Amino acid sequence: MQGKGVVGKSFCATMLAQYLLDHDRTVLCIDTDPVNATFASYPRFQAIRIELMTGKNIDPLKFDQIIEHISAADAENIIIDNGASSFVAFSSFLLENAIPALLDDYGHSILLHTIVTGGTGQDDTVFGFVSLAQQFEETSLYVWLNPYLGNIERDGKLFREFKPYLDNANRVAGIIEIPAFPPETFGINFSEMLKSRKTFAEATAPEVQLPIMTRHRLKMIQKRIYNAIALCPEI
Repeated sequence: MQGKGVVGKSFCATMLAQYLLDHDRTVLCIDTDPVNATFASYPRFQAIRIELMTGKNIDPLKFDQIIEHISAADAENIIIDNGASSFVAFSSFLLENAIPALLDDYGHSILLHTIVTGGTGQDDTVFGFVSLAQQFEETSLYVWLNPYLGNIERDGKLFREFKPYLDNANRVAGIIEIPAFPPETFGINFSEMLKSRKTFAEATAPEVQLPIMTRHRLKMIQKRIYNAIALCPEI
């Protein structure tokens, strides 16, 4: 969840989904992004698409469908990708309907994931992080640091030194740092994989017959991202 658009929410959802699948975990994927159904466009995830829009407006009752899918699921993990345009509505739904407590009664724990990025989106994404940290006081919160739009720094300080983080550090269950890769080699290979809507396992399968260095770089990227996720034991 993040109120700023185009900062990597679906990207993080796809990384988390394939990490779990590649570690033999059962996963139900749900895509609620009203604008860009990127998560649902990955065949491997078989994501359920929930249309939140009625005409040009978000229908709050459509969020009820999410709870029905969760209650009926036999997967041990459920990943929900939510779009920026429905960030406020989704947050309100969770809070107004006491969804964390409801799901706790069904044996589920909510792990909120948000993204902080550099560049022009840094201030907005930091604000989104603070908003979630303060609104969901009893819910585990994970922060993904995405350097795609620029280095995440302010006055020579890194995110862990930002005052908004220090003020809310007790609310953060884990930080997942997405590595920065050379754009002219790793970046090109990774971008092509993402555009093809393939996971690491699919893109590097023997039958795909990628060039040796492309396959090697993708496996290096996979290892570094998976290692970053593995640092969060609750996941």
